[in-house]
Amino acid sequence: MCASNRHLVALALLLAVGTLAGRASAWVESAVESDVVTIDVDRSGMATVAHELLVKVRGGPLLGIELAGIDADAEPLPDATVTAAGSGAVAPLPLLLGKKDDGTLRVEIDAPKGIRTGSYLFKLAYRTHLMARQPVAPTSAEVTLGWTGPRFDDGIDSARVVFRLPPAPTAPRLPAVGEGGEPIDGLFLATLRRAADKDELEVARPHIAKGEPVRWQVTVDARAFDGLARAAAPAEVFAPVDAPPSARTRALAGAIGLALLLVYAWLVMWKWRATTRACVARGGAPRALVPLPAAWRAVLAGTALTAAVAIGALTELPSLAGVLLLAAMALAVQLPPRAAPPLRAPGRWLPLSDEEAFAKERASAPGRWLDAGTPRGFLVFATLLGGFGGGALLLLPRSAYHALMLALASAVLLPIFCTGRARELPADLAREPRALLAYLARKLRKDDSLKVVAWARIPDGAHDPDELRLLVMPRRALAGLTALEIGVEYHHGLGGPIALPCVLVRAVDGSLTYRSLPRSVTWSRGRKPEERVAVLRPRLPTRGMCLGLVRRLAEMLSADAQPSRRSSSAGRGEAARKPATSSSPLHAM
Repeated sequence: MCASNRHLVALALLLAVGTLAGRASAWVESAVESDVVTIDVDRSGMATVAHELLVKVRGGPLLGIELAGIDADAEPLPDATVTAAGSGAVAPLPLLLGKKDDGTLRVEIDAPKGIRTGSYLFKLAYRTHLMARQPVAPTSAEVTLGWTGPRFDDGIDSARVVFRLPPAPTAPRLPAVGEGGEPIDGLFLATLRRAADKDELEVARPHIAKGEPVRWQVTVDARAFDGLARAAAPAEVFAPVDAPPSARTRALAGAIGLALLLVYAWLVMWKWRATTRACVARGGAPRALVPLPAAWRAVLAGTALTAAVAIGALTELPSLAGVLLLAAMALAVQLPPRAAPPLRAPGRWLPLSDEEAFAKERASAPGRWLDAGTPRGFLVFATLLGGFGGGALLLLPRSAYHALMLALASAVLLPIFCTGRARELPADLAREPRALLAYLARKLRKDDSLKVVAWARIPDGAHDPDELRLLVMPRRALAGLTALEIGVEYHHGLGGPIALPCVLVRAVDGSLTYRSLPRSVTWSRGRKPEERVAVLRPRLPTRGMCLGLVRRLAEMLSADAQPSRRSSSAGRGEAARKPATSSSPLHAM
């Protein structure tokens, strides 16, 4: 019985303890993730500082936060609120602002339950007098305003301050190092926006360390504030920044645009005509990237360039300006000419002296002033590029955007100076091979068993040759050997004609020379009915391999060579290599 009573008493005590109400306690953490501040300054120097703080809360409830390092003369303004970030459906909660003696601003949430886990946007503002804390000389042309932001215990990764200032003739800017008497600590990035009623300078800093008081500064024209105008420049009413240009300005801009259109159209047209003349002289056909008549292409290229410059200078539509710039370039681009050599007139092959055959002539190709591959054209091209670069550097302090637009506009020079070059024209068979054939002649003449002479084809009724070769003959040649000729074939590539040296063996049909070459060699008709011609090419189109091929052929087709030597040479090396089955562009005749 006694034991049962003791159990009942213990149970009653346990129930009583469990039903007693204890003091409520909760765990809460808060961290400021970003702070966007707008400082609206009036002409008297008074400023309204508005904070938009993004605060992340964990746990709860959170009943308030504190901002340390607020301005000493700060006067909190009403209508401060807090709302859940990204939620427009939830009504904002009011905030109560109270300033402590140590400069800390206490922000209390006017709601019994506070706020719990989530991200919240705190909006609050206060008034302060920025000009009163900045000594300014009566005749100063500029004034540097400074504002110190609050300190955050955990630091923040994103902070922005937007200074909204009265309009002035000179735009606000970040102060230079050492300007204004305040040190500049950290990296600040600024963006300027000018309007009729306010100038806005947005200043951003990527990171603020724990407990760091950041000093935000801006240099402003003193004429933006009442009482600070210089004696030489009394108070005036500033014209809106976006005021329409005057008639004289519009006329000047129109004249510049028309001049730009005409100049670029003339360059495109002149370059096309020069390329056409050069192609006719070389037996080629000019080609343009855009297959339109030359006059239409020139006018459209100038129009597209002028429109690109106008849009880039007067608007903030860089994509559209870039498209028009590319269109202007495409209309000016010339493709490598299509090789279309005409049928050659009858002519005679005659020996020439080295002075006549290998003399260096400086041919003046049409349009060389607009060809970056020539010394004159490169000088003009480099000068114009330097002009664009210098103009971009002059614009950079005023507007980085317009400086970049001007630098990109220099690309219009590329199709004028880097396409339709003389290097891309069909090769001149009488001039282009001179350097190679002169080199081979010097090397082969060191062998006393060979006779080497320049060999040129002169059309009937003409004085100048249209093709140059090198005639090589052993002093004691095999029976039936008419000649060994070194010629150069040209194939068109992306960068222009590519020189491919080859050797022509001329022999009488059925002669000992004809039978000495391997059966794999392909023969064709020569200049005479009884003559046969074989075109042999080195494995690689180099001077050394061409020289080796000629020496082996000369040795093989020399009467002094032993039969065994001749037989072994015919079975290996470049001379035994079968030429391509396709017809050679080199004239066997």
